[in-house]
Amino acid sequence: MDTDEIPQVAERLGVRIGHRVTIKKLEKTGPDGRKIRTHPRYSWRCSYVENGNRGTKYFKTKAEADDWAKKREAETLAHGTDSSLTAAERSTVIETRAILAELGLTLRDAVNFLVDHQRRVQRSGTVAQLAASVVATRTRAGLSDRHLRDLEGKLKRFSKTFGPRSVATITRKEIEDWLYGLKLAPASLNSYRRILVVAFNDAKRDGQIDQNPAETVRPAKVIESEVGIVTPAEAATMLAGADPEIRPVIALGLFAGLRIAELERLDWSEVHLDLGNVWVRAAKAKSARNRIVPIPENLAAWLEQSPRRKGSVWPESHQRGRKMMEAAHRAAGFGTAEEVRKCEAKVKKLIESGDDAAAKEVPKLRKWPDNALRHSYGTYHLAHHENAAALALHLGHTNTALIFAHYRLPVNKQEAAVYWTITPETAREIAKVPSQD
Repeated sequence: MDTDEIPQVAERLGVRIGHRVTIKKLEKTGPDGRKIRTHPRYSWRCSYVENGNRGTKYFKTKAEADDWAKKREAETLAHGTDSSLTAAERSTVIETRAILAELGLTLRDAVNFLVDHQRRVQRSGTVAQLAASVVATRTRAGLSDRHLRDLEGKLKRFSKTFGPRSVATITRKEIEDWLYGLKLAPASLNSYRRILVVAFNDAKRDGQIDQNPAETVRPAKVIESEVGIVTPAEAATMLAGADPEIRPVIALGLFAGLRIAELERLDWSEVHLDLGNVWVRAAKAKSARNRIVPIPENLAAWLEQSPRRKGSVWPESHQRGRKMMEAAHRAAGFGTAEEVRKCEAKVKKLIESGDDAAAKEVPKLRKWPDNALRHSYGTYHLAHHENAAALALHLGHTNTALIFAHYRLPVNKQEAAVYWTITPETAREIAKVPSQD
């Protein structure tokens, strides 16, 4: 066979990794000695190897084939082949070629990805810097002190582990392992996760990362538990035995449903006895929305007896107010988690020593339910008035979903009616406790 094969690339260039290009005229010699074309449209073919695969390109004239071959030679030289590759580089190309092919990637894809990632790592800040930036940004935005404390506390804990690390190097698995390593309740774990999502979203917005690794961490499953409330007798006992300074706070929690954080920030100028409502300002509300809560008759009676009607509703000494509140809880048979554990341990010790009589004398304390004042208000309001929409409005909810999820407890209308008759005149009778004034 007559093959007019012309080498187009120098022998030294790319021979070892298959980048050599050859040109072949597409004809053969017939039985009679004449030349016969072997392709219906083209007369010349260039053969080459790329990424381990053989390729061909066809041309009508030799000039076209020569021109393309020269351009490919220049491209080969520009991208660096055997003449510029070290032995280790050639070995890497050969070893990784199959792996990249399985993933549908080229060596250039892999290099570009790594270069881009490294550039992000170099220009991204540390986790500690991100944490400080997140808090500073929210401070400027005017978020509440309580929210800022929560944000700062959680990010500070995360920074203890990852502070010096570049934000771009933190992975989903690292975040997941850290979260579950805290051994928190599901709701608390999800709270930490939400804060991290916020922080890494800031990093993504600033171009430090492409994807938010915290978002891909699956939230823990939270099984909703029943809310804790107090009975009418326990509510009456708290009010009857409370220090006069803290009574307005307890009454507003029980009969207006304000949160403890809102009570701590409430001012007497926002309690309108003449209008019959309490104004919870957006700046002091968890939802950051204004709301007006009606003052029922029994609440008005408690507020009118307050020894102080100016300034903060909460006692001037915040810590003293906390102690007053705990004392009121204790009078109704509730205590802190630590107090409950101590009582249980004391009873157990007395029983083990055979002193059953003394064990019976130890006060039986129960743990004070979270948000018990607000939850009691919601539960007894729904049972008494049977108006979920009005209750949602008073609590500051945008719809009734949380009402039906949390406040449909087995409280009968008789109990609810008694709850709303707790006044300074009826409290001791309902509580069935001796006077403590």
